[in-house]
Amino acid sequence: MWFRKKRIYADAAAATPISRRSRNELLRLLHVYGNAGAIHREGVEAKKELERARASVAASIRAHADEIIFTSSGTEANNLAITVAEGHAITSTIEHPSVLESLHNKKGLKMTEVGVDKEGLIFPNAILDAVRPETVFVSVQLVNSEMGAVEPIKEIAKSLRRAKQKIYFHTDASQAPLWMELNVEQLGVDLLTLDAQKVLGPKGVGVLYVRRGTPIEPVLWGGGQERGVRAGTENVPHAGAFAVALADAKRGVAKRVKKITAVRDYLLQEITQLIPDVILNGPLSGSTRVANNLNISVPGLDAEMAVVSLDALGISASTRSACTIGDDEPSHVIKALGVSKEMAGTAIRITLLPDATYAQARRIAAALKETADRYRH
Repeated sequence: MWFRKKRIYADAAAATPISRRSRNELLRLLHVYGNAGAIHREGVEAKKELERARASVAASIRAHADEIIFTSSGTEANNLAITVAEGHAITSTIEHPSVLESLHNKKGLKMTEVGVDKEGLIFPNAILDAVRPETVFVSVQLVNSEMGAVEPIKEIAKSLRRAKQKIYFHTDASQAPLWMELNVEQLGVDLLTLDAQKVLGPKGVGVLYVRRGTPIEPVLWGGGQERGVRAGTENVPHAGAFAVALADAKRGVAKRVKKITAVRDYLLQEITQLIPDVILNGPLSGSTRVANNLNISVPGLDAEMAVVSLDALGISASTRSACTIGDDEPSHVIKALGVSKEMAGTAIRITLLPDATYAQARRIAAALKETADRYRH
């Protein structure tokens, strides 16, 4: 054709574009150049903006402002949360590498990884059954970034209270804010991770919610910033831009979910009509699958080849979490569903943005059909 069609970005689980309101806030705050730890006018102005952002983030998740710690990313927030872990920790087999590797590499820590069912869901009692007298820490993500499973965090929190011992409960909720209401009290967690780049905010800023009285330790040393647990000059512009993006994500969640769930289900229908033997990985749908996620396998179609082909056809998709790119093994998340290594290597992740349309869904399905016809064996 004499013109190029506009590209379709369908890798929102890896990173989202920055929204107009978040970008405008970032640009406004770039002029706030003072160090928030200084006592002169410029420093006081920076401190005021930083605390304004902190209060806004806290309000978005129903927390107290002094329970919010700004970090450089969701990965750093997860690492900071894991400083609580002592003795024995419990997590799931499908966690993000920033949780699994941090736990594996903590000296003296024993760890139990709890499995999931074929749809990627954890049974709350499985966590409780893994508790030992020396268990101090549990980490289970709220939404899986690869196959979209929404884990029963509230139920797990309730079950842990039956353990009759103090266990700190952490959830990585980075994938959740655009698609779920977040209330830390209702979730029942002690620690919660957020990442701006997943909610139409800028890269380079995350948040760790820390319930009052939870004994975290620094992973960065050298200053007393962020209540003494995260040294380094605070990034005021990014904190403010994140706060705006998170507040915007909170508004209109139900409407957004209804719209994108319909587009996502239409996309699966279109793909199934064009490629009848396509396999859906993860939850079937409904409340156990996040609205914008579709993870599929086309038998005989290598996932990496498919993603390269889709890219050439103007579609951005992925095979797994961007943090595992470079690993020659298929996704540990898909394998944890009981899928064979060969089939795990065919898993393609499509994660839609909030403005995704039915027309885009048709284009994605057609591009996948063209790719399958050309490259499957």
